[in-house]
Amino acid sequence: MYKNLKRLSFAIMILLIIGIYININKNANMMSFQDDAKSEITIVVWNKVLETEIPSFISILDYYIPKFKEENNVEVRYEIVYANTYEDYIRKRNLKLYQKNGPTLIPIVRNEINEKILERYVKSGVALELTDKISYLSKIYDGLKEEKVYYVPIGMSYTAMVLNKNLLDELVIEEPNFDWTKEDYLSIKERWLSLEPRHFTKRDYIDIVKGPLYELKLIDDNNRIKLNTLEVKNFIKNARSKIFSDSYILNKDFSYEDYYKIFVEGIVTPEWEKAMRFYKGIERECLVLTLGVNIFETQQISEKIDKGNVSILPEVIKGNNIFYTWGFIVNKHGKNVEKGIEFVNGLLNDDIQFLMYNDGALTGGFYPVNKDIQNKIEKLDIKYSYNEKAVKLKMYILYRLRKCNIKPYSLDTIAQRELYDMIHKDLFKFIFTDEPYSDEKLSRELQKLEDKLNMWLNE
Repeated sequence: MYKNLKRLSFAIMILLIIGIYININKNANMMSFQDDAKSEITIVVWNKVLETEIPSFISILDYYIPKFKEENNVEVRYEIVYANTYEDYIRKRNLKLYQKNGPTLIPIVRNEINEKILERYVKSGVALELTDKISYLSKIYDGLKEEKVYYVPIGMSYTAMVLNKNLLDELVIEEPNFDWTKEDYLSIKERWLSLEPRHFTKRDYIDIVKGPLYELKLIDDNNRIKLNTLEVKNFIKNARSKIFSDSYILNKDFSYEDYYKIFVEGIVTPEWEKAMRFYKGIERECLVLTLGVNIFETQQISEKIDKGNVSILPEVIKGNNIFYTWGFIVNKHGKNVEKGIEFVNGLLNDDIQFLMYNDGALTGGFYPVNKDIQNKIEKLDIKYSYNEKAVKLKMYILYRLRKCNIKPYSLDTIAQRELYDMIHKDLFKFIFTDEPYSDEKLSRELQKLEDKLNMWLNE
């Protein structure tokens, strides 16, 4: 009996020793993990499954991260979210953002999709207000500044309008100045259309439908949507009249669904790709080329102007849709938020921003937002003898940005644009229907749509 008790006591003592050893190691590992967590910040990024490259628009970070790590003794790690679709990425990313010690930084491209996401992150408390926390914000162009800062722009892009100069010469039309207007463009286009019927393209759809629609005043002073109006009915009738006139040739191989995917959804499907191949084949006949060119890519713009077959100008129809930025939100729930703020602030530093210009070929396709380095950039443009018109075009846009004559969309306009995107989709059927709606039927349909959207707007 005594021997058994002795053995049992010995066994218990051994177990206690093992337990203490395990706890010591566990605590040590936990402390080590916590130390590691304290010395790192993470940037959440999307990579499609089987892709391994970091998205190009943040390639400037390849230069900056080693410098930041050395100066701050902080590890910077990409937290990659693998997803096949953008929607799936956002869903998976959102799950991470509300966790304690989640990703520190969220890269955002302020285009039509991400504006809604930015607003959502502000309202839900994910986005940390940075108004008084980023000391270098004073360096950015005035057109990029907001009263309350939740998003810090790092680079920017402005897609130019590219006219077929060969056609301008055939029409004996002098190349427009940079301060040309929508009326100037439409006058040139009307003259071009008067010579012979032209293939109807996505650009024509923007000119006739999307551009004019987004200019309509559809919300009254009581925050009510008004669609069943003479103004909207006339817009639909005028759009149909122009599209189905003798001025345009509609491709018989494209169905209603094809046109919806091309003009509204813009998604990559076999039908959409078929349409894009067709448009590429007739591009020499088009007044406006489908080629998208960033006005800030001085080297590329210079080369295209030197060839003499294009006229590159500021956009006059699409408005702010062609000017956007990329930058960061700091996650309020993220790890090492203060270090994350330092990281973002440092990206606005003169030296780092200057690296983005890269002798006129922009790093990641984005131009620096720091106005204080403009003199250094101008000296580079002179050094490399870029086309004078290309440089002046860039300076014209930057001047307008300084004067706040152009701005990316602000939080104040997001809800309205989301509404107009919805209206755009719903009105498509009235414009592209084979047979026009009678006034009575159109009124009924517009009223139903108006009621539905008012419920959404005021819920």
